[in-house]
Amino acid sequence: MSYSHLMRKYKLETRVALQDFIKIDSTYDASTVTEDKPFGEGVDQALKYIGRLGERFGFDVDYCNGYCTEISYGTGDRMIAIFAHADVVPATGEWKYEKFGGTIDKNRIYGRGTSDDKGPLMAAFYAIKALKDANKIKNYRVKLVVGGDEERGSSCLDYYFNHLKKEAPTYGFTPDAEFPVIYGEKGITNLFFEFPVTLPQIKSLKGGIVLNAVCDKCEVEIESNKDFIDFATSRKYINCDIVDNGKIMKLTFKGKTAHGSTPEKGINAALMALKALGQFYEYAKLVDIADNFSVYNGKAINGYSKGKYLGESTFNVGTISIEDNVLKLGVNYRFPEDVSVENTISRINEVFNAKITHDEISPYLLLNPQSKLIQTLMKAYYRETGDKTPIFTIGGGTYAKHAKNTVAFGAMFPYSVDTMHQPDEYMNLDDLFKASVIYCRAIDTLGKLK
Repeated sequence: MSYSHLMRKYKLETRVALQDFIKIDSTYDASTVTEDKPFGEGVDQALKYIGRLGERFGFDVDYCNGYCTEISYGTGDRMIAIFAHADVVPATGEWKYEKFGGTIDKNRIYGRGTSDDKGPLMAAFYAIKALKDANKIKNYRVKLVVGGDEERGSSCLDYYFNHLKKEAPTYGFTPDAEFPVIYGEKGITNLFFEFPVTLPQIKSLKGGIVLNAVCDKCEVEIESNKDFIDFATSRKYINCDIVDNGKIMKLTFKGKTAHGSTPEKGINAALMALKALGQFYEYAKLVDIADNFSVYNGKAINGYSKGKYLGESTFNVGTISIEDNVLKLGVNYRFPEDVSVENTISRINEVFNAKITHDEISPYLLLNPQSKLIQTLMKAYYRETGDKTPIFTIGGGTYAKHAKNTVAFGAMFPYSVDTMHQPDEYMNLDDLFKASVIYCRAIDTLGKLK
């Protein structure tokens, strides 16, 4: 059976549906949260959009009290589940293309969420639809579970499994990472640092929106000082817009965002601001903090760790502020197997005079590469692409940590440019189609497993 031939008739339909999906700004919005819209108006619109699409094509749909949209079809004891998410991170930074436009240019579709995770989600949706239309879903069930809070910690799936008591899949995957298959994910938590500082010339300082992305803008107000203009223009590492009204000088430090799991791919505006202000005011403490956190694996702050399977730790400064003579940093910390967060904090405290706390810990995930699930997905990818890239582990965290018998599977290809959480996020349309073909084969093969 040619899965490519089966999916070809849905190629245009997938693209058009994705364009409409991207046009929904599904960023978490606290100002519009209600009991039946737990993540705000935009996320709710996105969850309902995919639900209405499912209803139109004859699927059973459960809106799960606004936390997820569950689309299902088929009968039988075995259940194949695909877990994807409709929420997106804020569309910060400078964009060439409309942030929520779904613009197509040179065989790419642009907009926040195209690759993370609306494009892969739509590829999986139409793979299920193709199998349904061809009457291939027999003696098993398929579910597409679309969550609304993956980017802020996956409370949506926690509600789905622990409150609604939904069943775990026989086999599951989440199209929210890379091909061929991800068999391990680092542990994740957020660390919150508080440093006492004395610098009255700084009237305000604030940067970053989310913790799991590199801070790409930091806004500062200082006492007006013409010397700062010469200072900023003389240092190549500083990218800063300056507005001076004679009393207050407003500074906007501009970096480049990247995913929190790969801080080395971005330019951190928060660290740029700290280093610049520390040098200008000859306040070594700020320079030391900036330099130490610029070593993203944690070696400079005594927080480094390395695992056999999951690699090195990473520390990403996502948010920053100065309030009441306290410098606050929000740091996304990702760690390999067999690491204690509490021990890491103790080691860091040997270097810093800081108050350090952390929020909920998402443990690391390691699965058996020889398992039937992973081997089946890997072969589905190999059969459709001919590519023999080996399976691997990642620093990112996916729904695979929240759903049993589930792994991350695509949809970014080994040759793809990673634009997740970045301006002008895009997905190549050929890759969108190719992913749908791979998912079609994978679902069909998993459904037939004994």
